[in-house]
Amino acid sequence: MEAVINITAPIFFLILLGYLGGRLGFIPKELLPGLSRFVLYFALPALVFTKIVSMDVGQLIHPQYMMLYAAGGMFAFVFTVLISRFAFREPWAISGVHGLGGSMSNSAFVGFPILLQVFDHPMMHAFAMVIMVENVILFPAGLIFIEAVLGKRSANGKPLAFSVAKRIVTNPIIVAVFTGVAFASLGITLPAFIAQGLDVLAMGSAPAALIVIGGSLVGLSIKGRIGPLSLVALSKLIVFPLVVASLLRLTPTMPNDLNIAIMIFACVPMFSIYPIVGGQYGEQNVCASSLLVTTVLSFFTLTALLHFLV
Repeated sequence: MEAVINITAPIFFLILLGYLGGRLGFIPKELLPGLSRFVLYFALPALVFTKIVSMDVGQLIHPQYMMLYAAGGMFAFVFTVLISRFAFREPWAISGVHGLGGSMSNSAFVGFPILLQVFDHPMMHAFAMVIMVENVILFPAGLIFIEAVLGKRSANGKPLAFSVAKRIVTNPIIVAVFTGVAFASLGITLPAFIAQGLDVLAMGSAPAALIVIGGSLVGLSIKGRIGPLSLVALSKLIVFPLVVASLLRLTPTMPNDLNIAIMIFACVPMFSIYPIVGGQYGEQNVCASSLLVTTVLSFFTLTALLHFLV
């Protein structure tokens, strides 16, 4: 157990530092969006690119891994939507928002730092595949469902399909994945000074991401309807991981390191912009409360998970 605590404790210690920094005013709230963009647009893409460009391209894609993660996320989404609609009598669109919370992990800001703690070697392909599933399948499917039940065919005056496609092709981490694959396939090497610069930039990804998570929790409180809030937390921390664990029994040939990685990503809290997404549909309180609750509880659920896996 001590070895497991040594994995999860540093992660949540940095989240706590971010929270205290925001709470005490050392990290202004206005700084967090910029720091978040630094992680998403510079540090994490640099890390993804530098690791993938040195990998064997044939090892990057594992279809079973991607299908299992997509199936787990879709099951959690449908489960949450149906319970929200028929048990709590929420409108279909609001139920869809709850479904996003139950199916979209914070893979970049929480999952990947934990992965770095668990493995001696970077599991970059595991992270890259999860990012692709979330941004190409899970999030677009959830968004399309919400907009469809609202009767909308466009977003910001443009076709919904165009907006979803734009989100996918402009995601900096996905761009880094495909650029890294292209460089590795063509045997292109970067000048030494660029490679070293990217390595230095990449080192800031995990700590900066965790500080952002902690700072974003400042000012959040448990508000809104307890039933839907509890449902979202249950779906994200329990249902999603249980479904993935059950599906893993059907793929006994999948490498053990991928088994551990997929369980970690399934168990982490929901994506950090969840309150922003929910706020567009009038659910900011429930979404923000869900983010707060799941982030706190995930320390215990992840510790318990790693106790059995590591």
